[in-house]
Amino acid sequence: MKRITIGICCLVLTVLLTTALWATSPSNDAQVADTVSPSETSLAFDLSVEEMVEVSDLILIGSCVEARSMWVDRNLVTLASISVKETLKGGESSAVTVVLPGGADANRKIPVAMTYPGAPRIAPSEDVFLFLTKDDELGGGYTIAGFSQGKFSIIKDEEGRDVVSRDLTDMTLKGKAGLRRGTATRSTLSGLRSQVMQQLRKQ
Repeated sequence: MKRITIGICCLVLTVLLTTALWATSPSNDAQVADTVSPSETSLAFDLSVEEMVEVSDLILIGSCVEARSMWVDRNLVTLASISVKETLKGGESSAVTVVLPGGADANRKIPVAMTYPGAPRIAPSEDVFLFLTKDDELGGGYTIAGFSQGKFSIIKDEEGRDVVSRDLTDMTLKGKAGLRRGTATRSTLSGLRSQVMQQLRKQ
């Protein structure tokens, strides 16, 4: 009887250990990673390039020369100063300020940072292709169209060509077919520029 009891206990213990190992295995982590709870993403209307061209006040290619955080009421924002290389839509300007949600205040006794899932980020020295809308609250500043949808990073591919990349994986996009998770994409800079210019000629 004692041996049967010990055997059952060992069997139960083995099942529990196997279940615990299975639950923490990398293959199951991958399944969990594909499912993002609403609190971990930001929701925005799904915009095509053509729709972003339509809603944007300014479309440009440029480079970030500085990014600094500041308080607006009780919210932290980051102001990215963009040196404009080419303007595709809107008034010509050598530099513009882009207002990004979130930021960090390291000057407080206890440093404070505010972040938002899927919010656009622009780093100093980063080359960017931007679809922008006016932000009258900060007097002459702009925000990115479609939250992060209107921000493309310009990088070099393996063959040295200019390409644009965009990561919307922390966003949930609402379109005619319902909700979908955003994806990371990459295409040629010349292709995106041609698509924008073609749409502008239709207006």
